Amino acid sequence: MSKLIAILDEYGTNSLNIETIDVSTHFLLTAILIKEENLEKIKEEIDKVGLKYFQGSEIKSNKVKRKHFERRLHILTAFSKIDFTIFTLVVDKKEIISKGLTIKQSFYKYFHNEVVHYLNRIDNRINFIADKIGDESFQNSLQHYIHDNFRQIDLFNQEKIYEFSDSKEENLIQLSDFVVGSLARVFDTKLYEPPAEEILQLIEKRLHLRFWPDKIENYLHDSIDKIQYDERIVSLSLNLAQDYINQNNFKKDFNTRARIIILEYLILFQKIAPRYFIPTYDLINRIKHETEFELNERVFRKNIIGTLRDQHVIIVSSNNGGYKLPINKSDLIEFVNRYNGIIQPMVSRMKKCRESVLIKTTDEIDILDYPEYSLLKKMIEEIK
Repeated sequence: MSKLIAILDEYGTNSLNIETIDVSTHFLLTAILIKEENLEKIKEEIDKVGLKYFQGSEIKSNKVKRKHFERRLHILTAFSKIDFTIFTLVVDKKEIISKGLTIKQSFYKYFHNEVVHYLNRIDNRINFIADKIGDESFQNSLQHYIHDNFRQIDLFNQEKIYEFSDSKEENLIQLSDFVVGSLARVFDTKLYEPPAEEILQLIEKRLHLRFWPDKIENYLHDSIDKIQYDERIVSLSLNLAQDYINQNNFKKDFNTRARIIILEYLILFQKIAPRYFIPTYDLINRIKHETEFELNERVFRKNIIGTLRDQHVIIVSSNNGGYKLPINKSDLIEFVNRYNGIIQPMVSRMKKCRESVLIKTTDEIDILDYPEYSLLKKMIEEIK
């Protein structure tokens, strides 16, 4: 089994004075996960990106200003050709009420431990390399804290390492810096602009997110009209989706795995781009990326979306294609209108066919006179 290296870097600080202009509304901690045997090759690729876009100097997200958004996308596109996975913890600082987390050391220890603990549960042989934080004393304190928690998790694994490195010396940290800084453009409300969703589209196939706390309304940007947001519908759709995941997470069959992959993706976009209908081909590609198996559209609609809807999960679709979890009544009405435009003409045609046969056979042959068609027959007879 390949050993993984996790390169950690963060965006934002522990300051909770988010009303202050230069204090971030969110804290992001990103781990770039790389297979150990690919390290040298990846370092070479990062150097090539640095040479092309930063003239060989240190790669840093804050060097790409807001007005140069297209340049950021070009750099992310170049990075997307490198083989790595992204795990990011997104913390909404306005939700922090614990006095302990107002202390710098406690803040960083807590959230670094959250990421390390989560990834350690997935693979307990990961080596962690973090960008330097504070002075040497602070780094030693954080390092000891993480190592102590490692021993609590697994007393027998002696390979776990959590260490610090300088981004000027380690270009892997430069990669992590640029990724987390780009994601900040999506989640920090002071940096967010509507084109930021394009960042997600570039890295979505390799991106895994966790939110702290896991509350949908914390990730609806101010640009979304509050009238268009109905907490009852959001919580219902989210709870039904999450319930399916919780009830089926232990199953290993392909179809269930694919449904959970899609639901996690729909939940993600309900949080960060709630108006966006994810195209069918993007969802199919998401399954392919996670399972290496490609579905055709007919099977996807029937076995994945259809089955989820049969299990009471509310997934809406648009006339222009694509799926999402609803956030308001308008989403539901659009969904109903789409099916209404399909069902009513079909029922009308069935009615005309039935009437023609009844007339021709003087009511001897009723094509709907079978138990399995009883509901359809009732519907048609209600049409005047």
